[in-house]
Amino acid sequence: MSNEHQLMVKVAVLYYKYDMQQAVIADRLGLSRQKVGRLLRQAKKSGIVKISIHSNLSYSTECAAALEQLFSLKEVIVVDAPVYDDQIIKEELGKAAADFVERILVDDDSLSISWSSTVYEFAKHLNKLPLKGLKFSQLNGSHERVSLTFSGLNILNLLHQKVENSVTYPLLAPMKVYSEELLGNLMKDIRIKEAMDAASNSRIAVFGIGIISRDSPLFYTGYMDDGLVKTLQQMGAVADVFGHFIDRDGKLCSPDEGKWTVAITADDLKRKEYSIAVAGNLQKAEAIYGTLKGGWCNVLVTDLQTAKKLIEMEQENM
Repeated sequence: MSNEHQLMVKVAVLYYKYDMQQAVIADRLGLSRQKVGRLLRQAKKSGIVKISIHSNLSYSTECAAALEQLFSLKEVIVVDAPVYDDQIIKEELGKAAADFVERILVDDDSLSISWSSTVYEFAKHLNKLPLKGLKFSQLNGSHERVSLTFSGLNILNLLHQKVENSVTYPLLAPMKVYSEELLGNLMKDIRIKEAMDAASNSRIAVFGIGIISRDSPLFYTGYMDDGLVKTLQQMGAVADVFGHFIDRDGKLCSPDEGKWTVAITADDLKRKEYSIAVAGNLQKAEAIYGTLKGGWCNVLVTDLQTAKKLIEMEQENM
């Protein structure tokens, strides 16, 4: 065994077993700090040192790191729901999203949201914050059939309650209209224009991801019927991102849909410092995958089972 190898083992034992600082090891062994650092890196690379993290969170963290690398995301938060139930998953995702947003919100900040049962859980679990000058807005219009609880207006009110003296910009308009002329007329309304500008220019966006099926909120609120679901599926649509229908690669299924959708554009979303998708459950895996492939979000909050599936999907596609 070479002297260099013996020295490497000794440095590793002193550092990892006896918690000795690199500067102390260097003085004790008559080495430079650079030499100690190099020996420690070699010890890990050669397998002399193997680091094992014993925590229930370690696997979730590893999945998060894998997703960050695979999809070039700023951050991924993976939660391990205690019971794989849709409502419990939404609650756990909401808590995790609230924790993340509390970490990044600052004075005079701006945040926009989509109407969604999962985004509602985020707003519900957000703590009261000692911040000032915050502005809250909606990414998309709503629908009279949407439950008041999950409506954009209610979520904005919840957020307003969490930050004193914050300002809200409710978007009092439908999410879909049936003519380009009608959309143009809506945009002439000063309150709607103000709300849309606030959402387009916000630093942070928090939104859910819908699927294209009869189980979608867009179906039971009347935006989609069986015919539209079938048409969208034939076009390759897998996801609804606050009113934008996208395929598995994250591309818009209809380039002209912006002519009748009351929502900020994909470009506006992708320019945000934080575009946070909060979505989970295996039935949404393909929809979330399309959202990731299209770069619609740079932060993802999801559950462990869905995270594993997304990793598998991308690895199979490589």
